[in-house]
Amino acid sequence: MKSDMIKNRIGECATLLGFQCGGIDGYIDPFYIPETDSHEYVLFFAGASKTVYKLDDVMSTPFINGKTLNEAANEIEITEW
Repeated sequence: MKSDMIKNRIGECATLLGFQCGGIDGYIDPFYIPETDSHEYVLFFAGASKTVYKLDDVMSTPFINGKTLNEAANEIEITEW
């Protein structure tokens, strides 16, 4: 259930979602690009970042200690909502 809540919030493209997992900081930074009517999502954790272009990829791309956001949702502590 927590992963659905996180996905819905990220899908709003309203603000950065900051979190910690195992004491390590991470975030997901959504961008809406009006010129192309598209989105970018920067996935950041433990000093490494990756950009994806679909909300489903935000949830299914391994970037949190080798886990996807779906897999790690119950292990993370949200620090910025």
